[in-house]
Amino acid sequence: MRLLFFLLFLPFALSAQVTLAGAWEGSITVGGIHSSRELPMELYLIVKGNFIEGRSYVRTPDGELVQFDLKGTFHYDHSMSLQEIKFVGDENNDYLPKFSRQYQLVWKADIWDAEIKGFWQEITGETFKRYRRRGRIKLKKVEDPGA
Repeated sequence: MRLLFFLLFLPFALSAQVTLAGAWEGSITVGGIHSSRELPMELYLIVKGNFIEGRSYVRTPDGELVQFDLKGTFHYDHSMSLQEIKFVGDENNDYLPKFSRQYQLVWKADIWDAEIKGFWQEITGETFKRYRRRGRIKLKKVEDPGA
């Protein structure tokens, strides 16, 4: 009887799992770790084993959309480290960012409230630079309309 019950509800349990891959949206803070100044941000992630590729989208206060390709590593404790590796501009976008970022993030794989939270910092050769740009990130999983 237990086996029948288990087999009956197994498809529902499997379909309710949240994956890291896909679209995420939320905000990124600018102006320091304790800043409350937020910009809209989206991430699209592709996971291959413990490697992650994707793209970040940040909307600046003046309306420019800044896009970077990302690469990184996913760890078994649900943490990840990502780095912006290539600016993705287009023919309509003259905006060139002054720096790129690296991210230290944690994925909360909750079927009701999945989120990615963590910190970012400017990539620079001067690790202890006094005015190194830093901030926070908080993203929620975008629901798949086809699910």
